[in-house]
Amino acid sequence: MNKNNRNNRNRERERGFSLIVALLALMLITAVAVGMMFMASTETAVSANFKAEETSYFAARAGVEEVRDRMLPSPPSPGGAFSINGLLPAVMPGAGNPWALYILNGKNLSGANMSMADVTNLTSANKLADDELCHDFAAYSGMTYAASNIRCSGSSGLPAGSSWYGSTTSLAPLPADYKWVRVTLKANNSYAGTNSQLYVDPAKPGANQVCWSGSGTGANQIVAGTGQPCSNLNATPVYLVTALAVTPSGARRMVQQEIAQTYITNNLPGGLFAVGTGCSSLVLAGNAQTGSFNSATENPPTNPPSNLTNNNGDVGSNGNIYLGGTSTDANGNIHTNQPASVGGCPGNGVTVSGSPAYDGIVGSTAYNPAVPPMPNPLPPTSSVRLRNTTISASGGPWGNVTVQGTVTLTGGTVNNPAVYTMNSLTLNGNANLVIAGPVILNLAGVGVSTVLDMTGGSFSNATYVPSSFVINYGGSDAIVVSGGTDAYAAINAPNSDVTFRGGSNSYGQVVGRTINDQGGTNFYWDTSLIPPPPVNTTTFAEVALRELSY
Repeated sequence: MNKNNRNNRNRERERGFSLIVALLALMLITAVAVGMMFMASTETAVSANFKAEETSYFAARAGVEEVRDRMLPSPPSPGGAFSINGLLPAVMPGAGNPWALYILNGKNLSGANMSMADVTNLTSANKLADDELCHDFAAYSGMTYAASNIRCSGSSGLPAGSSWYGSTTSLAPLPADYKWVRVTLKANNSYAGTNSQLYVDPAKPGANQVCWSGSGTGANQIVAGTGQPCSNLNATPVYLVTALAVTPSGARRMVQQEIAQTYITNNLPGGLFAVGTGCSSLVLAGNAQTGSFNSATENPPTNPPSNLTNNNGDVGSNGNIYLGGTSTDANGNIHTNQPASVGGCPGNGVTVSGSPAYDGIVGSTAYNPAVPPMPNPLPPTSSVRLRNTTISASGGPWGNVTVQGTVTLTGGTVNNPAVYTMNSLTLNGNANLVIAGPVILNLAGVGVSTVLDMTGGSFSNATYVPSSFVINYGGSDAIVVSGGTDAYAAINAPNSDVTFRGGSNSYGQVVGRTINDQGGTNFYWDTSLIPPPPVNTTTFAEVALRELSY
């Protein structure tokens, strides 16, 4: 009996122990399960956060890329109708308004369409505000620079008012969910604050514009002079394109891209331009002066031009330029393809003797204009003497023409000028060549050493418009030009040595292999002859890309 009781008690103890073990095992399994659930929840949260961060980052990247395409005059399909090229900022902060452009996209966090109120409401609770701008342009419009990785805030975090910005919306089909993209020009101290080590060029003011020079491995950022456009440096503006993306969960990423186009040129760098590359390709001496006017804005054209000015009288050469005398004054910039420095030649773009004046020296890319073709058919080479007469284009072509007395070339119309073809033209014995209406004179220069010689006379363009008397010559014979009270002409002779005689005025534009003005001729460039700058359709290259930690 006692033995059975002991066995029963043993079995009860064993069952109790088993229950305890089972309970402990259940607790352990429960703890493991809870831990696994917590880990799964944590991993899900981490994964969701990572996904949200990545989504917002690539949305911001998509924003800068979309805007980079839309900045072109004709964006790639299907964005051709969505170009913002005409809205791009053209001025630096403080130099005019608007100097910033915002492209708004999608809905704000309340479900309403994005507006500039979302961008400019600079509070800690507003995740859509532009709280980065003071880092790029702290010195302007009353903004205060915030320390690195600190958001702009308060009343000095953005400029006051609304005149400083323009805005538009994203029209791209199915755009990525960025909230806004801001486009500005880059300043020398953009994203620098007081740290001069971040200046592009510490030797120049922080407000100056940053430009992109060259292409490929030879390209670099340079800083324009105060008030100087990038085109003066044969460069293009660098734009700062900043994008913000915010997901519905609050993930926020900001990306900034620096972009620029390759510089292209098709414009004549000066009213007197020598294509040659040697020393003294262009000579200004003997008290020669330059200036400019614009015949297209006169109504009607007058003599002298009503808008004549001693400014913008730029001259240039692919080679060295010699300036001599005490009163010689190039009232404009000197453009040279050689080193933009003063000194002996070779080795310097400008050589100076005496005390001539000029505005500045600009290093330019080589300018090589098209060479006029030989007249076809060629004119005869026989001698022709014209005296006190009037001729028309239908009477030609003419051989080697000598003018005595007053000879008038009957002109055509602006859209249909009279075209004269001659082998050579010489003015003799105080002769006067009168241009009566738009005329084009094509010279052949076969078998002569001087294709155009005005030493013994002058010419008179009664229209007072240089484009109404265009002289084309593609050969290498010399040209000698005399000015006059109404000497208006455009001479295109890129292979010829052109010399000015006399001390009067000449108006228009001259292109030669070399140009020599030592006789004191004052030359005034008709800036209406400058062709409009070509539309730059090169893509915007990425100069730099960074994520901003705000």
